[in-house]
Amino acid sequence: MAANGFTGRVDDIDFLIPDDVDNDLRVLTALRQLDGLLFRDNAPLEDQHLLGQAHLRVVTAAGLIDVLRDGPLPLDFDTVKRKAIAAEYDDVRFLVAGLASVVGFKRLAGRVRDEHELAGLAEVHGELPIEPIPGLDT
Repeated sequence: MAANGFTGRVDDIDFLIPDDVDNDLRVLTALRQLDGLLFRDNAPLEDQHLLGQAHLRVVTAAGLIDVLRDGPLPLDFDTVKRKAIAAEYDDVRFLVAGLASVVGFKRLAGRVRDEHELAGLAEVHGELPIEPIPGLDT
């Protein structure tokens, strides 16, 4: 959100990951190194919490993290990656979802906080880019 100009507070960070078992295991290793526990009951992370699952919510030493599986077009991993913003922190380069992708994820979630965040982005950017999402716009 910050990379796209939102200056308000957000409660978590979302990671979109491709549907790839090896990558899932790397993500689980990273979450465990951050002392990650399941959000719903503070249970230790097990491989099955992410392998083959669409979503994982974890409390970590770095804060609340949502891991999201490859989504529907145009919110699939490859499309979001293609439209991503390159960022850097502490000499580490990474990709951040671009504005159109963030807008799509917020529209798809449709929660009150997402509507507030979309309004905040609109204050910065004016009219927001809207890409049709199957099941939401059709």
